[in-house]
Amino acid sequence: MSPLEQTVPAAGTLQPICSTTVSISIIIPALNEERMIGRCLDSLARLAFARERFEVILVDNGSRDKTIAIAESFKDQLNLRILQQTGVRISGLRNLGARAAQGDTLAFLDADCLPASDWLDRILALAASDGAGVLGAHYLLPEDSTWVGRTWHIYQEAPKAGEVSHIPAGDLIMRREDFLRLGGFDESIQTNEDYELCERARAAGMRVRAFPEIGVVHLGTAQSLRAFFRKQAWHGTHVIKVFLRDVLKSHNRKAVFFAAYTFLCLAAALLGAVWMLGWHGPWLLPVAAVAALCLPPAALSARQVLTSKSWLDFFPLFILYLTYGIARAKALLSVKNFF
Repeated sequence: MSPLEQTVPAAGTLQPICSTTVSISIIIPALNEERMIGRCLDSLARLAFARERFEVILVDNGSRDKTIAIAESFKDQLNLRILQQTGVRISGLRNLGARAAQGDTLAFLDADCLPASDWLDRILALAASDGAGVLGAHYLLPEDSTWVGRTWHIYQEAPKAGEVSHIPAGDLIMRREDFLRLGGFDESIQTNEDYELCERARAAGMRVRAFPEIGVVHLGTAQSLRAFFRKQAWHGTHVIKVFLRDVLKSHNRKAVFFAAYTFLCLAAALLGAVWMLGWHGPWLLPVAAVAALCLPPAALSARQVLTSKSWLDFFPLFILYLTYGIARAKALLSVKNFF
């Protein structure tokens, strides 16, 4: 028996319930989301979908702000349940929600995401077949986004459709039966849990597909270079750990190799600079290391702007690729990733 098919632990106090009315369960993990949760739940209350046919399960990880109070205020507008379990990773929150779900289809949504009014209708049309596998979409962009958010979205998220390496967990849909059979999200990792789930789904013969028409607006899109760096460094926390589980078949090997290459270039530049300044070593080594560091971001940016013909995007895209590489290189410094 899969761990997710067992009784929900005491912290959740709920067991799966069969329902003849609920078609889809929306599962939202939360921790101190008072700034976002109201907008998220309001967007769900505005869905053009019969209220009795879907439920919203908010799984809270011990919020100390007004997250729970704000959520409680929507109980007269939504078929809403609030579960609480502290001290677990976000994967554990999502898995708890899946165990308690009544719907045949699970729709995982993040607290900082806003779906369109026809979101559930489109989801059910796509998820109806037995072979649906994992489906969802990469995020849509908030209207007031800066050049950081716009540039990364245009070149990294908007083009993704059809068969993809993974679906972000903030807009990931699966049939509940398939999710439970796979064992749900891996609770041993902090990040990259959506990618890891998609890897197991593929290994089990399921398809992993993105459909832009069911995309949700991600209010948490990084809008500054600093926020972008921090987000990418955090997302890279357990990428290497997942990669090392199956080096030959991993779909994220390009990201890992890029991070490793960036790390080596940064190390060479630092050592070369120390040698040059401390022992009057040759200046060519640090200069060559910096040039090597910039080469992949420049090549990636050039290839993409040549395709789009948007020449002015080269420098912003170069900066983002360089920042991405440095952030992911930083994540490699975590010893926990290798054990």
